[in-house]
Amino acid sequence: MYIGEQLNDLSDHKLTWVAQLGVEHIAVNSPENAGIENEDGTWNVQAIKALQERLARFGITMDVLALNLQSSYMTKQRFPGIMRALPSRDAEIEVIKQNVRAAGEAGVPCLKYNLNLLGVPRTGRAPGRGGAMYSEFAYDKWTDHSLTEAGPMPAEKVWENITYFLERVIPVAEEAGVRMACHPHDPAVPQDTGLRGVHCVLGSIEGLKKFISIAPSKYHGLNFCQGTVAEMCKNPATEVMEAIRYFGAREKIFMVHFRNIKGGFLSFVETYPDNGDVDMFQAMRLYHELGYQGMFLPDHVPQSSVDPDNERQHSFCLGYIRALIQAVKTEAAEQDTNDKPYL
Repeated sequence: MYIGEQLNDLSDHKLTWVAQLGVEHIAVNSPENAGIENEDGTWNVQAIKALQERLARFGITMDVLALNLQSSYMTKQRFPGIMRALPSRDAEIEVIKQNVRAAGEAGVPCLKYNLNLLGVPRTGRAPGRGGAMYSEFAYDKWTDHSLTEAGPMPAEKVWENITYFLERVIPVAEEAGVRMACHPHDPAVPQDTGLRGVHCVLGSIEGLKKFISIAPSKYHGLNFCQGTVAEMCKNPATEVMEAIRYFGAREKIFMVHFRNIKGGFLSFVETYPDNGDVDMFQAMRLYHELGYQGMFLPDHVPQSSVDPDNERQHSFCLGYIRALIQAVKTEAAEQDTNDKPYL
């Protein structure tokens, strides 16, 4: 278990900053900014290797690379046909398959991605600790209930599109030895109506359970966003722990967005990790108990007018996560020592 950071900006400044904070593993968020993507959307293996070499000079390993399947609104996506079953879908999936193979050839162990239509809907920002601004979603404040460009997207159709993708891509990931980490739908929305006619089937714990069952492979799992999972829950304090145990015991957690919220299903704000409703120390204990070995990354960090580049906010979250990891490991080592018989 170790800290990581998600980076869009791979400048020397950003890499020096995270390296000084003790970050040795990152998720690269943007294949375009990373200079590895060709005009047709395919990836250049030599460019990936060159990026890995550059990161190594800062003492950093690229544990995760983002496919260009982002959490963007459908009309802004690089590959819009996949989740809308457009005529372009098969050609787009072929590009994704090529990129998975390229990642495998370059030795990238994990790819993260979204199967998303709405992006990440929010209703604004709410004041938090010390005047920091927390991202907010309150369903009763949502005003746009018009259908999207996709028209009605009932759960059955969304599941069909997800299954179509997984059945074609996961076998390629198995051959390439690359784990595929999918992010849940953020936020959870009413299951009977969806939002703007779109049913967000990966916006419930039951939906995530169904998702991991579709392709029975050790390379098929989750970018486990703990904050998004909390947003699905009426009682995040207990239900998040149950979800960690369920997916962790099945080794389906490939990376963790370690963030916290206040509130729950249909009404929440995204807080600093230490002042939300989920006990993050107990969560870290549980990940350790389950044998999770990957990254914990800050995500959706609060914004502050006195921190325009958001580096101090991220630094706080990284330090908090690192301290929790150290505390849990120390506690476990002491317990192990105490359990040994006296000779």
